[in-house]
Amino acid sequence: MAERRTTLRVNLPGGEDRLRQMILHVCTRCQDARRFGRIKLNKILWKSDFDSYAARGMPITGCAYQRLRLGPAPKAMLPLLNEMLRDGLLREEETDFGGDIVEKRPIPLVEPKMEYFSPEDLAFVEAAIRYYWTLTGMETSDDSHGMAWQTRADKDPMPYESALLSDRHPGSAQIRRLRERITRQGLQSE
Repeated sequence: MAERRTTLRVNLPGGEDRLRQMILHVCTRCQDARRFGRIKLNKILWKSDFDSYAARGMPITGCAYQRLRLGPAPKAMLPLLNEMLRDGLLREEETDFGGDIVEKRPIPLVEPKMEYFSPEDLAFVEAAIRYYWTLTGMETSDDSHGMAWQTRADKDPMPYESALLSDRHPGSAQIRRLRERITRQGLQSE
């Protein structure tokens, strides 16, 4: 138990219970999604936390994230999901989509407690749910492999500050300013 407490990145009211309640909320909201499993759950949490950090300077859950092969995920996710399954807060249904694709859909068995979350927090979560609603787990995984993910190795932490990295290609004006700065500072190689 103490190990997971150390995985909280930001000191927000509710500590680890914030992540637990947000997992229950996202699972409740996604019950009617055609495709929803652990991978998509991880990506919804990551997108809402990191988009919130980029816009407001603070995440929603405050949990620590790590880079995994299939994209960012809360470091405490696997032990916390196992605990929630054991404690009867969730159950899982497995759906075989053929090949090696088996979706583990977490289904909430209790209502989430939402007192930790502001309407603004929930707006970021709803935006992430809408963004990923029609995508499969693998499509959400691919979408999460942006600059922040690419600059890390598996199991490396993904700090919230990495939300400020852009996945967009620089425009011609940005490239021109960068070249001018390089030339002024004498960093350009011949």
